Amino acid sequence: MRILPFTSPLMPPGISGHCIRTKTQHGGCSACATICPTGAVSLKARQPVLEAGKCLSCGDCLFVCPTEAIDSLSPIERNYHGNTLSGKGNRFVPSVNELLLWHALRGIRQVSIDPGNRAWQAAVVALNCVLTRINEPIWQILYPDGEPIDHARRRWLSRPFIPSHAADRMPAGQRAVRAAFPAISWFQVSIDTAACSLCGACSRLCPEQAITLTGTDLQIDPARCTGCLACEGVCFPQAIHVKPWAAPAHPRTLPVTACRCRNCRTAFVSFSADDTLCPLCRRHTHGMRTLT
Repeated sequence: MRILPFTSPLMPPGISGHCIRTKTQHGGCSACATICPTGAVSLKARQPVLEAGKCLSCGDCLFVCPTEAIDSLSPIERNYHGNTLSGKGNRFVPSVNELLLWHALRGIRQVSIDPGNRAWQAAVVALNCVLTRINEPIWQILYPDGEPIDHARRRWLSRPFIPSHAADRMPAGQRAVRAAFPAISWFQVSIDTAACSLCGACSRLCPEQAITLTGTDLQIDPARCTGCLACEGVCFPQAIHVKPWAAPAHPRTLPVTACRCRNCRTAFVSFSADDTLCPLCRRHTHGMRTLT
């Protein structure tokens, strides 16, 4: 007797425990909710919720997620030929991050679209603004005339018949963009040294090791940052600020000095060798932690 293989039903799209908002109480990442065209992502709870009934499966959230936390969704398959991406036959216009991956991984330099397709035109303009900032060649827009269409195939598959074209999907996620452009910083990470207590919480929580605290220095590598904002969420004095950026990466190293608190005798590190009070004793202005 032949046993038929069991096929499980497709899981609805959702957000997994990899989401950085589950790691810290004050996580500020809202990339998926911001880009979603239908408001399918709710950020009211600590664990974000993706309502499958509202999801269009456009895949935009996949390309901006910093931790690859979107489940049961796949990037849109698109046609291309040589260095030309076809903008026909797809219901959804790609995000800038997706176009950046086509640029880097498939060498795409132009897109073929129907005249008057304002959504694609706006996407290419936004892409070219980013490409200009990172010193990459910009894209051109083609308006081909008289392209043969197999109307029967188009009716069933909603795609134009384009001989010798290939189809592909781009890897999704902010990490994929980072891997495709390793010398580019997509986020600017700044630290207010006057407010920073060098507690090391940001360094321990950062899933990308973009911030590293050692006994001798604080290292910031913005090229590794994916914009998850975990460091902002865990920073008590709000000394870290992360904002979108697109420019050649310049790692920074801030030297720190080992010190010992004159009140509680605790060893700590500081940006200044002249500091004589640890961060806790600086907060207790009435000498409550003084050892006698």
